[in-house]
Amino acid sequence: MPLMIFSVLLASLALILTLLCTTYYRLNFTSLPPGPRGSFFAGVKSQLPNSEPWKTYAAWGARFGGPLLSFRVYNRLTIVLNSHTAVHELLERRAAIYSGRPVSWMFHVICGRGSAVFNTSANDRHKIYRRMLQRGLNSQAVKEYWPILEDEVDVLIRGLGETPDRFESHIRRQPLVLNLSQVAFGYSISDGDDSFISIAEESSKISGWALAPGRWLVDYFPILRFIPAWVPLAHFKRQGAEWGAMLNSMSEVPHNWVKSQMAAGNHIPSFTSRLLKPGMTKDEEDIVKWCAGGLYTGASDTTFSATISFLMLMALHPSVQNRTQQEIDSIIGRAPRMTDVHRLPYLLTILKEVMRYAPVANLALPHQATEDDTYTGYRIPAGSTMVANVWAILHDPELYPDPFVFDPERFIRPRHSYLLQQPDPSAYIWGFGRRKCPGAIYDLSQMLNLPWDVRYPIRRAGAAAEHGVHPLPL
Repeated sequence: MPLMIFSVLLASLALILTLLCTTYYRLNFTSLPPGPRGSFFAGVKSQLPNSEPWKTYAAWGARFGGPLLSFRVYNRLTIVLNSHTAVHELLERRAAIYSGRPVSWMFHVICGRGSAVFNTSANDRHKIYRRMLQRGLNSQAVKEYWPILEDEVDVLIRGLGETPDRFESHIRRQPLVLNLSQVAFGYSISDGDDSFISIAEESSKISGWALAPGRWLVDYFPILRFIPAWVPLAHFKRQGAEWGAMLNSMSEVPHNWVKSQMAAGNHIPSFTSRLLKPGMTKDEEDIVKWCAGGLYTGASDTTFSATISFLMLMALHPSVQNRTQQEIDSIIGRAPRMTDVHRLPYLLTILKEVMRYAPVANLALPHQATEDDTYTGYRIPAGSTMVANVWAILHDPELYPDPFVFDPERFIRPRHSYLLQQPDPSAYIWGFGRRKCPGAIYDLSQMLNLPWDVRYPIRRAGAAAEHGVHPLPL
């Protein structure tokens, strides 16, 4: 009799467990976008690539089909947007519910970076950030930085000529971090090893380690953040505290340096000095600090990456380089200045093609769905992490024929051939919706004075779709 009761209890528990698992599966996977499923507990953690995840996501998208791709790592659902139509419809047209930021408990909370411009969700503080940054990056403000840019380009060219074997350090220092530090803080970097450069390089590495997908269990089970740091298994708490102190110095050191220079009356006008006012509250000053930090760090790796890609592609395509040199010699006859840029259309097409061929951000910063939604019959649960695969879009053969061929001329085909006009990559490289980078003022299309429908192909595609027209390359 006891054995029979035990057997009945065991069978009942097995039935309950089966029902719970079935319900979990139906709630979490029914009608979700297709994609790899992985194990019951860890999802696809073991399948995540160590490098170039954008290529893996594009391959998964082609394998499973559909405009969206979904996968789970532990209890976090990620939905990848591999197509420009999905990006337009969700991140642009439905920006009101796709402008959140997923919380990285390791990076945002334990390392203390949740208030950074790029990490905060679309709340009131984020709106203040955007207004402040747009004031500092509007067209008039950018023109004020032109003399700095031109001076440092001269320094960069001289350094490349004198010690070409150190080209990476030259590009990293000038005009990259140097310009940012002068614009953001009015600080001039020294010729030798400089603390500002060291801080920026180290913070970039730490950010990558702290944000690595699947690396930190606390990102998926936030309750773990309450474990005391002295517990043997709480290495992540001790590591996060160490990284947090280093990252905090990146925000505090240059900000306090500006304050000390202002107090001494010998500061150089900068973004920070213009915004710091006597009698500011602690919160107001904190906003200035984070905004300046966004200027300082937001373009560091991106500008470095774009410049390195440009040099590599020019070395691999000498005919393109020679044609550019001929254009500069014939039209200007000297080293170009900022006021000359609009007179060099072929050079601008090269810069466009560099950004398309080797985008500096192959995956856009993640968004988060703040409400349940549906798209093309697929369910998008609230809280889903939304990732735009910029690399896949910029290498989509429907948008860019022969996408793996470096071809600047793709942007200067006859304008009367409307269906052959390939979209400006600027529409995809600056982010999307309410999370678009304030630095989008540098849109190359504006310099070329291209028409609206060519300059903003995402909006053009959406507007045309509403009228049953497909204006993009077929």
